[in-house]
Amino acid sequence: MAKVIRNQWVYKKTGHWYRYLPRRNDASKEFDYEKHMAGPEHFPEKMEDKPPKLWLIWIYRNYSKDPVHIKKKVEKLFGKDAEPGKMFIFKNTASQNIELWPLKHIIEVRALSFPNGEPTIDDVNALEVFPDGRCVVDKHLACEPSQLSVLDPRKQMSNSYLCSRLRSRYNKCQDVFETNVYTPKNVTLIE
Repeated sequence: MAKVIRNQWVYKKTGHWYRYLPRRNDASKEFDYEKHMAGPEHFPEKMEDKPPKLWLIWIYRNYSKDPVHIKKKVEKLFGKDAEPGKMFIFKNTASQNIELWPLKHIIEVRALSFPNGEPTIDDVNALEVFPDGRCVVDKHLACEPSQLSVLDPRKQMSNSYLCSRLRSRYNKCQDVFETNVYTPKNVTLIE
């Protein structure tokens, strides 16, 4: 007589498994911050000063091993070519903060301040943003947009290509020492 397979959870030692039984879904699921009251509005430490108008944000660690929903949020906010260290500026609004909240373990957030006063439309080409959150208007940095030449990233040399070229050039060179018998007679070493 055949054994009756019941539709229930069966936990066995490693190596034992049964077909046709429902499997547990152990994939990490997106955390519902609203349901658990863990969003930015429920954060216990509020800012003491006046809230800034803009945030300076960058990704500070690799997110390739994070779940798919985190990768989708990073792609939505920072674009497909998001990489650690690239700085972005976001508005400090409630909706934007809710979007950024699930990424708080990946990103660094700083308040953007303007020590020289807020820039005008004429100062756009003369702005310099520092990693500490200062945005300085420096007239010496101003340049004409027609003078700028934008490089195509597909035509630039990759890091691996440059490393391989430099390594091959380094390996081709012979060391020049005074005691080396292969050093040409007309080469003198200056210290």
